[in-house]
Amino acid sequence: MRLSRFILSSWLLALLLIAPGCAEFNRLMAGAVANGVQQQRANPPTVTAGSPQLVRAPSMQLLAAYYCPQVITDRMLRMGCTIGLGSPPPQSQLVFEFGVPVTIKNPNNIPIPALDILLALKLFPGQGAEALGSVCVSMCGANDPQCTGQPKPGACSASNGGIRNIGDFVAAIPGLIVGLANGSLVNELRKSLIPAGGDVHLNLVFPLGIEQALRILQNVVQPVVESMLRQQRNGLDIPVAAEGTVFVNLPVVGRLGVPFGPLQTTWRVM
Repeated sequence: MRLSRFILSSWLLALLLIAPGCAEFNRLMAGAVANGVQQQRANPPTVTAGSPQLVRAPSMQLLAAYYCPQVITDRMLRMGCTIGLGSPPPQSQLVFEFGVPVTIKNPNNIPIPALDILLALKLFPGQGAEALGSVCVSMCGANDPQCTGQPKPGACSASNGGIRNIGDFVAAIPGLIVGLANGSLVNELRKSLIPAGGDVHLNLVFPLGIEQALRILQNVVQPVVESMLRQQRNGLDIPVAAEGTVFVNLPVVGRLGVPFGPLQTTWRVM
């Protein structure tokens, strides 16, 4: 009987001692449970992208003047290259740049970091001149002032199935997509934290490698050049297809790839 009373008294004393902290303890436990549920329910963001748009290109006149001595096999017609089209310009005047708008929407009530963006571009898809290029850029965190978009170790890769990794584009022409167009666009990559319940809009511009692009166009440009030599105005249509993956960091899950595309359009060079 005395033992039972002692045990009961000890329990009552213990309850009195911890009573002031019960509310705080319960609040912390509730927060921990809520965070656990939140992490378990974190969903991948949705990614949408616009079709690649040609934002800079040489005129067809410059391209025809450059290619004419190379692609015209008729000797008499070739004599009219410089007279009819002008002297071949330097390659530095034959720059192509294209832009791709990307929107990343976060459905969660916590911010989600975006890690990398992988883009693959195919010129003349399904045709004899088909050419594939790919580029991987890493997003810039707030604590990474030296970031230039250059891929970080392990960039543009993830283990989840059904998405494209950088290794899937081994057939891509090296340097067909050079990287970001200029340093000011690195500011776009600093939008690396997708706010809770919000979205991020990226407007990325990439140049094509000049030599690589010119080699591809040489396979299709001859009819256009011949037409221009005969004083017939003409333009060049470049069919384009693109796809890509945005890599993010999700709680519990870790690195995850979210695909976008395929996208299709046609660039018209006049």
